[in-house]
Amino acid sequence: MRYFRTASDSVYEQARLTLDSAWGHVAPTTCVEPAATAPRDSQGRIVLAVNDEFCEYSVAVELLPQLLASGAVSEIDRETYAAAVNRLV
Repeated sequence: MRYFRTASDSVYEQARLTLDSAWGHVAPTTCVEPAATAPRDSQGRIVLAVNDEFCEYSVAVELLPQLLASGAVSEIDRETYAAAVNRLV
């Protein structure tokens, strides 16, 4: 698994919609949960967990390095992700 945190809802939604379009998803089917219902950390930033293979699919393999390099998305560890998700329980 790989874990990520986004800088903003708009970045997350733009990436989600880009992947959905590239992969032929039609609403309500989507590659990841929409921003409105996605888990968040204590600062309100969306956190995401995906299988390693997800990051290797077409378009994702190109998009993810760009998002990481720009700082729009950061990779976090499992413990950081778990702490964010578990605070909601």
